[in-house]
Amino acid sequence: MRKQLINNWQVLTIIALSMLIVWPLFLPGYFTHHDDLQVMRIFEMRKCLEDLQIPCRWVPDMGYGNGFPLFNYYSVLPYYLGAFFSFIFGYLISAKILFLVPLLLGGVSMYLFAKEIFNKEVGLAVGIIYSFAPYRAVDSYVRGAVAESFALAIIPLVFYFFSRLIKEKGYLNFLGATLSLTAFLMSHNIMTLFFLPILLVWILILIFHNNEQSFYSKKNFKFVFLSLILSIGLSSFFLLPAFLEKDLVEIDTLTRFDLNFRVHFISIGQLFERSWGYGASVLGPNDSISFQIGLPLWILSAVSIIWFVLNLTKRKNLLVYTLFYLSFIGSVFMMHNKSAFIWEKISLLHFAQFPWRFLSITIFSGAILSGFALTIFKGRVQKVILFTIIVLTVFLNWGYFKPNSFYPTSDQKKLSGKEWENQQKAAIFDYLPKGAIDPQEAAPDKPIVLSGEVKIENFQKKSNRWEFMAEVNKESKLEMPVFDFPDWEVFIDSKKINHEKSPLLKRVAFSVPEGEHKIKGYLKDTPVRSFANATTLLSLIVLLFLVYGKGRKVFN
Repeated sequence: MRKQLINNWQVLTIIALSMLIVWPLFLPGYFTHHDDLQVMRIFEMRKCLEDLQIPCRWVPDMGYGNGFPLFNYYSVLPYYLGAFFSFIFGYLISAKILFLVPLLLGGVSMYLFAKEIFNKEVGLAVGIIYSFAPYRAVDSYVRGAVAESFALAIIPLVFYFFSRLIKEKGYLNFLGATLSLTAFLMSHNIMTLFFLPILLVWILILIFHNNEQSFYSKKNFKFVFLSLILSIGLSSFFLLPAFLEKDLVEIDTLTRFDLNFRVHFISIGQLFERSWGYGASVLGPNDSISFQIGLPLWILSAVSIIWFVLNLTKRKNLLVYTLFYLSFIGSVFMMHNKSAFIWEKISLLHFAQFPWRFLSITIFSGAILSGFALTIFKGRVQKVILFTIIVLTVFLNWGYFKPNSFYPTSDQKKLSGKEWENQQKAAIFDYLPKGAIDPQEAAPDKPIVLSGEVKIENFQKKSNRWEFMAEVNKESKLEMPVFDFPDWEVFIDSKKINHEKSPLLKRVAFSVPEGEHKIKGYLKDTPVRSFANATTLLSLIVLLFLVYGKGRKVFN
């Protein structure tokens, strides 16, 4: 045990220094941030688990109580974890854990990746540079972007395990590559769009750029390819509906007005400014939120060009450097309004909303470029430089990792009264079912009688189903307090009936004949969701066979 601790002192150092960026999460109460819906999303995900709605797609309380298909589209991994934590720690502490995990993981995962390219000592510095990048503080303590924080913490791990798998075909490397990429694909759709092209080019460079100094080989290509396919398969339950069923919701609201990318280009100067704020991104240069890259990262990224010049006559790692240098320069360009013609041409980019989100690629690629810069120095000089850079990085950036303010609250307060109502209404336009409009008041707690005479008893509304008894004195028409969405199905006395959308809010509506009836509704899977679920299940079976069964022989 002692030997292991000594051999991994770099990891322990990163975790120890990370205490400087996670300390606010151990204080009582909660803290202000832009996307204050973490508790609500955990609460809704837990309802899904308790109702055995697995995978979770429809949440019942958001949409101002009408429900909407949040987890059919929105990043699911953090909230599955949060829901599991909530059974032990409650909702508020679980939300803090969701902030804590990526802040701790990011530096460690970047260290693991960087040491594969350089060495442990340089990897330590690179891990700390990445961990203390100001944009990560913006994500956690200003924006409250839990999903993006998870993606940024996981992506270095993906690069690390694929590097290991290309080097050595062991089943542990295969499992690590597959599970880390699966986790990344389930973390954040926009980060998937940003990083997958870089990952694929990285893999191709390692496999096909062979020379006498390279330890990588083409012979492991089949394992890399299988890992990529299985990762996509395992995450299909989320990926396929998210992309193939996007027309079922009002996605235009994700790219209009203040979410239009044209509003959020930034100037080059803003990447250098050390000003800090907790406000918003607005049109023009007067944003009250910081978009700085970080001084040590800027300096080392520039110095890394010297490494490139010194190694032009050598072949080792030149393509690797070029990939990350182009990623760095390209990401900076994509944040500037000169790149608008690209944004206009690629419609999928519109859903990124904020060009400054490319800071994610900037800090990732810049951290690796910093590693190249640090390898210019050798021996004792390198150790002095590494120590200096680590101290400078921590000194300059750790102060950003704190929220604007704290306030006392609890699970009960957060999920009741005005705070509950605010969370029900928040982000209502993001995933509103097609045709539905913004409700001006909370959904009622029982069905609405549009016409006729009905006595309603024992109304129960779960995450993806509802039921009640109806005593109908005259043929009636009812409206459920639930937005319609494919595929809600309605049953009267176990017989499926046709339903329609109510005229205004597009809720589930249907006619009920005279008499006593037991009425139920279920959200069924569409063919796309059923296929996606089956693909995930099949991929899981294949993975288990390969790493735990006789299939492990393929790695021998």
